[in-house]
Amino acid sequence: MSESAETSIFAFPKLSDFNYGSWKTDMKVLLMEKGCWQFILGTEKPCSEGASDREQLAYELRKQRSYTTIYMGVERKYQALIADTEDGKTAWDTLKANFEPSSRARLASLVDDFFSSRFDVNEETIGIYSKKIVEKNQQIKEAGFKMPDILVCFQLIRFLPPEYDNLVQILYRIKDEEFTVDNITKQLITESGRIQLKLKDEDRVQSVTDAYTAGGRNPEENRQKQKNTATNSYGSGTVMDPGIRRNRRSSSNFCKYCKRKGHSEDGCFKKKESQDKSFCTE
Repeated sequence: MSESAETSIFAFPKLSDFNYGSWKTDMKVLLMEKGCWQFILGTEKPCSEGASDREQLAYELRKQRSYTTIYMGVERKYQALIADTEDGKTAWDTLKANFEPSSRARLASLVDDFFSSRFDVNEETIGIYSKKIVEKNQQIKEAGFKMPDILVCFQLIRFLPPEYDNLVQILYRIKDEEFTVDNITKQLITESGRIQLKLKDEDRVQSVTDAYTAGGRNPEENRQKQKNTATNSYGSGTVMDPGIRRNRRSSSNFCKYCKRKGHSEDGCFKKKESQDKSFCTE
């Protein structure tokens, strides 16, 4: 069976180095769904002497399932820890002994992981980030150390993007009784919604501005447009400017008197000049 096929059996991540706190809760719920959790608690009563073969078989199958479910819910490199048993409770207790954060070294690692958390705006929402901080605090608590709530609050607003600066300054000045994890989480989620709405509005305005700018023409383009109006393409032919058509008609005239183009004989200057000289001579 491939790794992807194994993972698809569960709706939650397998047990790894740093997720024991959430894993044991998820696995507990899964075992309860399968009717096997009582075997882990050690409170499941065996079948009575008068039980039928079918009832005994069902009992044995549930008992085996309490172990196999746990085994398949552990990453392969840690399955060796429980490979020498077939009892669900024994497997559960073994994993607890190895992963329960009770040592000082483990506690130091959890505390360092807590204070190293950063909000990645490209990977998570502010709500998910807040939930992650709360879960890490719970892991520290399970390790035997109670983190002061004020430190959890500081971590929630410690590494936020510049868009949250105004809210952070406001939160620093609120009353002590209002400076709680729940209240700060609500404030952050509300501010996140406002920021997202503002960004959408800015994108909408920018789109309108870009469209308006793209539709405008600079003076050089206007001059070129005026120059191009002399000849406008229309279909397969050419539509000429009326003034140009008039000039072309005038240029097609031919004077029979002076044998030149551009004017008719009636408007010929040389003919008129010649007539004036003849009149003066007479």
